[in-house]
Amino acid sequence: MDFEQGTVRQTDVAEATVVAGQARTVDVTIIRPGESKNGMVYSEEVLKASLPMWEGATAFCDHPNLVDFTRNGRSVRDVVGVYTRPRWDGAIKAHLRLLDQDIFRLIEAIIVDRAKGLAVPNVGISADMVVTRRAIGENRWEVGTILSVHSADVVFDPAAGGSFDRILEAVANNKEATSMAEEAKETISETVQTQETKAADPAPAAVAEAKPPAAAASVDVAAVAEARKALCGDLLALRLGAAGLPEKARDAVAKKFAGRVFEQSELDGEIAAMKALLADLTQGHVIKGVGGERIQMGLSSREKMAFALDRLFELPIPDSAKNLPDLSGIREAYILITGDTGLRGFGYGDWERSVIVREANEVTTSVMANLLGNVLNKKLVKDYADQPKWWKPIVAETTIKDMKAQTRVLLGDFAVLPTVAENAAYANLAWSDTKETYTPVKKGSLVTVTMEAILNDDIRGITRIPRKLARAALITMNEFVANLFTSNPAMADTFTVFDAVNHQGNSGTTALSATALMSAMIVLAKMTDAAAKRLGIRGKYLLIPPDLEETAYTACYSDLKPGTADNDKNVLQGRADYIVVPQFTDANDWYLVADPSEIECIEIGYLNGQRTPELLVQDDPTAGAVFTNDAIAYKVRWIFGGAWLDYRGAYRSVVV
Repeated sequence: MDFEQGTVRQTDVAEATVVAGQARTVDVTIIRPGESKNGMVYSEEVLKASLPMWEGATAFCDHPNLVDFTRNGRSVRDVVGVYTRPRWDGAIKAHLRLLDQDIFRLIEAIIVDRAKGLAVPNVGISADMVVTRRAIGENRWEVGTILSVHSADVVFDPAAGGSFDRILEAVANNKEATSMAEEAKETISETVQTQETKAADPAPAAVAEAKPPAAAASVDVAAVAEARKALCGDLLALRLGAAGLPEKARDAVAKKFAGRVFEQSELDGEIAAMKALLADLTQGHVIKGVGGERIQMGLSSREKMAFALDRLFELPIPDSAKNLPDLSGIREAYILITGDTGLRGFGYGDWERSVIVREANEVTTSVMANLLGNVLNKKLVKDYADQPKWWKPIVAETTIKDMKAQTRVLLGDFAVLPTVAENAAYANLAWSDTKETYTPVKKGSLVTVTMEAILNDDIRGITRIPRKLARAALITMNEFVANLFTSNPAMADTFTVFDAVNHQGNSGTTALSATALMSAMIVLAKMTDAAAKRLGIRGKYLLIPPDLEETAYTACYSDLKPGTADNDKNVLQGRADYIVVPQFTDANDWYLVADPSEIECIEIGYLNGQRTPELLVQDDPTAGAVFTNDAIAYKVRWIFGGAWLDYRGAYRSVVV
């Protein structure tokens, strides 16, 4: 949204700092005075005036996400802790009491590694507030008042200088302390605070040199035990509150864990077992499919939008995203991604309204282009995979590393192994080789998604793009492989693949029939190697134009010999399968090919193993079609090549 110079408006902002958590207490800096990465300028007076608002504020995992914006609320599953004892010490500082073991371990590791001078991830606290502000320059605002505090969330890439300062509550026994002393000279000082009457300001040392085992033994064991019980009690209340169990089932679980120390995994396992038991008892009385639970904690807003787009394009999504709300169309996705609620088009995104852009710190058009490109690419791959590929059974597919001419060396064949007399030397078998080559080709085109198509919510038109591209890619490959048969290309020996004179009679002129197919089978079975030894190749696939399907079916699958009045058995039954090749335009010509596992006749090589066409996005909002045409441009590219490697596994009949 735009603000005039000097006007004061109310808006939501999200300032980030470093956070993580389990049921432990951490001293943190929530927000510092000065200018944040998002252009919001906070004075000391404004921040000091907000101190009372931070008492009891909730800490969530990550910024508000797609689910929260759609349903207008945060999920209890995202709660990681609560803030207490806010104070001013050159910045807003507070105690963060955490309720998630994994997040606490992350914070603990960050503090220890930072003290050692090691690189640490940029994880922090994001203050989600409602403020008044006035513009003081391009993309800069002076905050006048903090009206309310929503939360302070654990995020990646803090914007306003928040940080984890030290651990206030950490439970470790003597063995753990000894291990820490042996493994590192610096670690977290272990201080247990369990009474509200203790000083509000924590002890000054954030990271201290590890003490020897004797010093570690001075920890107040009773205080530690009480602290662990209190933290487990908080965890029990939180997990049961989010579990959705009936009252009696909830009471039963609470009674089992009340007043004792336990691991979160143990509690979660008990809750899961109780849910399973209730499901078994109520099976047949449950109405399913009404409403739904919220998405689980851990997915970023960008990931959730990606899954929502996947479902909009009828792509499969993981179980962790099953409960995402449906998008109504591509226009809703555009608004949520860019924040362009006024539908003004590319270049008018509002980062404040776009949680995805705010979280990713990217240009709005780039995020929209890449998210849409990602789902279009996945849809393209799926639609291509779903297309029938008649050539799949007859070719050998491989990976090529460059676009140079590909050389395939075929070793000459040895004759039979000679007999070796007692105490005699083994004879050296001479061998030779031949080389077949092919050069990969690049196929592709440009496809654009216009601003009008998105704003008009033309989801049907956009979802057709991958399907049309997949069909075009399929036809491209179908024609490429079919042409390897019909063009009858020359091989390294200078003869064409189907040379009746020089390639052991692998070409004929007889119309398809059971008798003609049997003759082709015999030709392949008599094929010899370079040492003039018969290979016994079996014809497996009969390639035909659509016009010959009835004849092929009769020859391949009839119980009795086709075209005769006697009861002779059809010896070809089950020996070959026919494949209809739509690209064969001659209504009479047919081919017989061996299985590639027996002899590789044709090879198809894909650059870098990319066996499907790929979609590349032009995402610069200041150049290309985005700037000149209000359209996101996608380049479809596919690089592959192929050729005949061996003629001895194929036979053709060109009917005159």
